[in-house]
Amino acid sequence: MAYGSGRPAWGGGDVEDGGLSRRTPHNSNGSINNNNNGSYQQGGGGYQSNYQAPQLSGGYAEQQTQIMEDAMRTHVNAETNANNVLAKLHAQRHQLQNANDDTWEMRKNVATAQRELKELQQKAWAKKRRLYGIIALLAAVDLMLFFRIVQCGGSFFCRYYSSNSGSNGN
Repeated sequence: MAYGSGRPAWGGGDVEDGGLSRRTPHNSNGSINNNNNGSYQQGGGGYQSNYQAPQLSGGYAEQQTQIMEDAMRTHVNAETNANNVLAKLHAQRHQLQNANDDTWEMRKNVATAQRELKELQQKAWAKKRRLYGIIALLAAVDLMLFFRIVQCGGSFFCRYYSSNSGSNGN
């Protein structure tokens, strides 16, 4: 194959010499070696692909048609995969936006709950202060009543008799 012959190097077979292109790898028995593990098209490196190399036969025009058909199949396959990836990314973006919205909603709920808890705590302290006031008042009344009982000699009702009015005139 000479430079400028109009035939690409990657086209299947060489029409002039009847053999395959020099760039096509061969086994020791002369058959094509399709064991390219490093090729992205062959699924090497853990990447799963359903790409099949075109089986070229016939004349140059038929080979070019087959190559174009294979290129279009590869293009459609790549576009389909890209659309699938795009759809998955769109779904993930939607999930992330929902999660973000849920997070902000939760933060608002937490802020509201904190505010309500603070109000309840203030109300509880106000009730506690009121109860302490009632306790102090009851303690003062109790202390007054205790002194009255002590003053009256053990009786709640004190009857004070003056020393003069209590005597019969003896």
